[in-house]
Amino acid sequence: AAVVGEIETAQWGEEFRGARYRGYSAGTHYLVAHGGIADVCILGEPTEQRVVLGHYGTLWARISTHGPFVHTAFSAGISGENSIVRMGEVLEDVRQWIPAWEERTSYGGKPGVVNIGAIRGGQPWRLSRTPNRTDLFLDIRVPPTMRMQEARAAFGDLVANLRRRHPGAGIDSEVFVTSPGSAIAEDHPLVRAIDSAHQLVFDAAAERDTVRWSSDASVLTRFGIEAVNYGTSSGLPSPEGENLEVQGLVRTAQVYALAAAQICEG
Repeated sequence: AAVVGEIETAQWGEEFRGARYRGYSAGTHYLVAHGGIADVCILGEPTEQRVVLGHYGTLWARISTHGPFVHTAFSAGISGENSIVRMGEVLEDVRQWIPAWEERTSYGGKPGVVNIGAIRGGQPWRLSRTPNRTDLFLDIRVPPTMRMQEARAAFGDLVANLRRRHPGAGIDSEVFVTSPGSAIAEDHPLVRAIDSAHQLVFDAAAERDTVRWSSDASVLTRFGIEAVNYGTSSGLPSPEGENLEVQGLVRTAQVYALAAAQICEG
């Protein structure tokens, strides 16, 4: 099975609901929950012909600060209570926390990563009012060696510390996406089949990799379907635009066919 053009979005809040905001393997989860199961799966993510033995999962979270909602005319003397100003102070503490988390979640010889993905506060159409709430959104990557419960607890510890440091900021939080990582043993028959096919097609041993992005393997493995990511180049934009070499696609397809044949014969 190959995955092409996956949209990595997830639903949060009332304005971001509906089909266009479904993501993080929502389609794959529906498939396997409604009879679409297999023994194993090769995911055609762009891996530069490397066999990805493991990838991170993710935890998406919100941290909010609060403040008074008053007309500008009455805001003199309370600028420090502005929820955006308060978030600026909270954000500095979050940034101080990130390096320790990235070190703690190292996997496959790479440090973890956290993205400060979005921030929302105030009403652009009504600037005569102080913002009573500001939201900060984080994409916290979680290695497959860490349970999501542990990651969620670590986020809870972060929020508790922020509340202690900023008692007047009215901090609240939520976790709205949890997608665990995935890993496969290097000696798994599926990996061996890809290795054999890659050697035959490319006349070279397939390299290994671990990555910080996530894939449908997160869902598949939870349904007992061992999965591995192996695909052609990323096709990132070049001076000619986003593209892939046809020969690369053909060779990768040959690897898929040969690996599938070997698995089925076994």
